Amino acid sequence: MFMGFLAESKPDRRPARWLSLLLLLVLITSARAELVEDVLGHQVDLARRPTRIVSLSPSITEILFAIGCDTTNVVGVTTFCNYPPAATSIAQVGGIVDPSLEAILQAAPDLVLATRGNTLEFMESLNRLDIPVFAIEGNGDLREIIGTIVQIGLVVGRSREAEALAEKLNKRLDLVLAKTAAIERVNRPRVYFGELDGAHWTPGPGSFVHALIEASGGANIGAVAQAPWSPLALEVIFEQDPEVMLAVYGDDGEAAARREIEKIVRSSDVWSQTSLGRQGRIYLILADRIQRPGPRVFDVLEEVSRYLHPEIWNQPSEAND
Repeated sequence: MFMGFLAESKPDRRPARWLSLLLLLVLITSARAELVEDVLGHQVDLARRPTRIVSLSPSITEILFAIGCDTTNVVGVTTFCNYPPAATSIAQVGGIVDPSLEAILQAAPDLVLATRGNTLEFMESLNRLDIPVFAIEGNGDLREIIGTIVQIGLVVGRSREAEALAEKLNKRLDLVLAKTAAIERVNRPRVYFGELDGAHWTPGPGSFVHALIEASGGANIGAVAQAPWSPLALEVIFEQDPEVMLAVYGDDGEAAARREIEKIVRSSDVWSQTSLGRQGRIYLILADRIQRPGPRVFDVLEEVSRYLHPEIWNQPSEAND
């Protein structure tokens, strides 16, 4: 799997001109100004607007539809691509780590968009068959997600739509940051996102979920982790004393997930002794909305911030923001 070359270690609060700097990192001004290079060195000719795109990531699929692509030009997706609903009608080419080369060849794409989880070996096999592949990075930070949207728009010939979406998302992010910037660390609820049992995997610095928690006005207890995603010892979690848990739910529904979480928190000798166990502040989010680095993450950002700090969102001046 390829690693992140553009990842930030903490949320980037600089203005929207950051996007242009990101593009300078990927644009290649060589013999032809139309060439753009991905993080793996693959080059795509911008003069040839792709008409048949295969997406090997649910987040890429969501971004493609958000910038105006549809079932006429997205001809292949993974089995996990379920949003927007129209994506479920597109031919499936397999999973993220195990896509089918035969299925991709059958889709006859003129561009394959790949990302984390897709193996380098598989992407190189596509290149050897002269199928253009563009590897997308950019899920280490909220600004980076926006940069990825602009990057994908550039590659698929929808820059105007992508830049318009990026402008809206930047404004939404700026609004949240403006509201939470003055909140002192001591007044930020300590937030845990991860497993209640098992290895307790949780997001740390360098992950967009960490950036989301911090930008929303929370204090991510995973900030002590040494990697974007790391297992934390239960003793470390207990020392951090989480007050709020961000939890996800899937096909079983929100109510079932809440019952299971509350049961574990109440019955555990450790969790029951934390502020989370005593206060029971649990905010549930549909897993796809927070685990995919795409436009819907910014909806979640606003929701989490309103949950953590209703006092700053209910001020009369909000209408003027």
